[in-house]
Amino acid sequence: MQLWLAAIEDLEQSGLETTPVPSSFPLELEKREFAYQFWNNSEGTQSEQGRWAKGPSMDGKGEFEYVANPQPLGTESHPPQPDPKLHGTGDVPHNQQGNGYSAAPLVERII
Repeated sequence: MQLWLAAIEDLEQSGLETTPVPSSFPLELEKREFAYQFWNNSEGTQSEQGRWAKGPSMDGKGEFEYVANPQPLGTESHPPQPDPKLHGTGDVPHNQQGNGYSAAPLVERII
């Protein structure tokens, strides 16, 4: 972790970037209420012990907060069906039997 912090510091001193990256991102669009939260998405609470879960942030602009049981923030989304020319998997009828061809499945032909 300290290596990354040193690398970021070197980049900032060279004038290449500052945090947040990209530094051109408008801070008024940043969701500040979530910017320093660590959401536990694992079993157990070991992640609560990390530097990323509590204490002052590395950029000095916030305080890390551990969220033990995060909840979804919006409604469940459903992506649009892909264009078949893009080799996406579209809706497959659930009542389809066999392998999708007109021939009966192998098991039915044997019996």
